[in-house]
Amino acid sequence: MTDTDDIVWDSIKKRYRAYLNMHGDRQFLGYFQTPEDGYKARTASAWLHVYDFADYTDDTPQRTERYPRCP
Repeated sequence: MTDTDDIVWDSIKKRYRAYLNMHGDRQFLGYFQTPEDGYKARTASAWLHVYDFADYTDDTPQRTERYPRCP
């Protein structure tokens, strides 16, 4: 889990909201059932933004149709 406010509980929708903070901007990623799902979406989105600076290891996200630029 993340220690920041990237994954927050929405008491009205009864779901978790995920955000990605990049360069002072906060991008809304969507609503999720669990904080772990929100964290996975946040991680995948971060990979799209930092693809060129990433340290590629065995636990990097796999390529998918939704995130084609992920290693």
